[in-house]
Amino acid sequence: MIWNAANIFSTLGNPNSLVPLAVKDLSATAGMTAGSFVTGKEEGADRFIDEIGTEVIWLFGIPAFKWLYNNTIYKAANLDSNFDARNLKNKEIFEKIKEYAPNEDIKKEIEKIGGKSKLFKNITTGKFFVATGLTVAAYLGLTKAKQKYTAKKIRANLIKEYQESQKQEESKKAKNQQDLKQANPAFKGAGSVIESLAFSPVKNMYVLDGFITATRLGESRTPQEFIGYSIKEAMTLCFMYYAGGKIQELLEKRAVKKFNKNIGLDARVLEDPAFKRAFEDGTIEKGLKEFEQIKSAKDAGNLKKDAVSMYEFIHKNPENSVVKAAKKSDIIKMFKKTDKIDTRKYIDLKEFEGVYDNMSGLYKQYKEALKKGETSEKFFAGLKRLKRDSILTNIGACVLALGVITPALMLLKRFTGKKDTEFETKRQIREQLIKEGVIA
Repeated sequence: MIWNAANIFSTLGNPNSLVPLAVKDLSATAGMTAGSFVTGKEEGADRFIDEIGTEVIWLFGIPAFKWLYNNTIYKAANLDSNFDARNLKNKEIFEKIKEYAPNEDIKKEIEKIGGKSKLFKNITTGKFFVATGLTVAAYLGLTKAKQKYTAKKIRANLIKEYQESQKQEESKKAKNQQDLKQANPAFKGAGSVIESLAFSPVKNMYVLDGFITATRLGESRTPQEFIGYSIKEAMTLCFMYYAGGKIQELLEKRAVKKFNKNIGLDARVLEDPAFKRAFEDGTIEKGLKEFEQIKSAKDAGNLKKDAVSMYEFIHKNPENSVVKAAKKSDIIKMFKKTDKIDTRKYIDLKEFEGVYDNMSGLYKQYKEALKKGETSEKFFAGLKRLKRDSILTNIGACVLALGVITPALMLLKRFTGKKDTEFETKRQIREQLIKEGVIA
């Protein structure tokens, strides 16, 4: 992929991409770590290990374990891990998948999967549970190791602080004694002592985050840590997986209501010069009408049968404007660097229909704008600006909530609570050292 502005905004605005989640989570990591250092270096270091370690496991754990699974279990079964098991749901579509396979080798692999469909489904289901389970286990290991490391570090620091305070006290006393000797040699003094489903990477992360949340709450060392994690995890789950979609939905509705522009299409489509030309020369109408025929037949007939017709329409009409837009949006995935569709990948026909709905609505708005005297250049410039602004606003709102507001709420709770500013784990270890007689 060539990383131009359209591709960057497309990725940031893609609800199925992990990149927006990573941006949000990195902001949360930075905010949480900075906020924790406010209450003390030990708590800050503990939070840093937790957040950075979790970030690495969260982003790379599931993909790494899936890669390992693909290269062991699938290979042992001699089955293609690139094939999407959802393609097995409709037998008629499966036949079309074989028919339109990009080459003979892939066709043979697909046929092999068809003959072992039950095994393939079981292996695919197993991949989700194994990858998620191993990632959760890795996080549990991190949590235990972090808590052990933090306790050891705090214990060593407290003993060191106590020993240094004792040396300072002895030095101060010696100086006082010397002063007293100089003033009155008869007097002498005395000394003193003192621690994310299966097919959608984003949904898989949601499951993983659920486990992480449960682990963090269940493994909380103190009530202070439990309350802190409760605030953080509630905000994280909300702004990572729910609020972003709702914010984008509101911004898209606002764009239609206030500016009469539908920005629901992928940024790569909206900023494509060929897409703009199709509006200007009217050739988009042909593509929309072609799709309307297949869509009308689907709406009126047998859904299962007409899903096959729509799938076949995609393959038989590569130059159709709706099909081309769906390809550019990655709803239809292509085989490597060819003009052939990779039939191993799943095509969500509802998403495909959504492309038509957005294109059709946008074209009507375009014609209305021209009637009112707006130029094509101005229309598409406004469209691009609205789409980009909506993505930046969405990401910005979530980053603000996770990276600024959440740590601020946690600090507010700590500084307004009674005797809650000190890291409670440190206080507990200090009390234990006093009880053991190591420090006073």
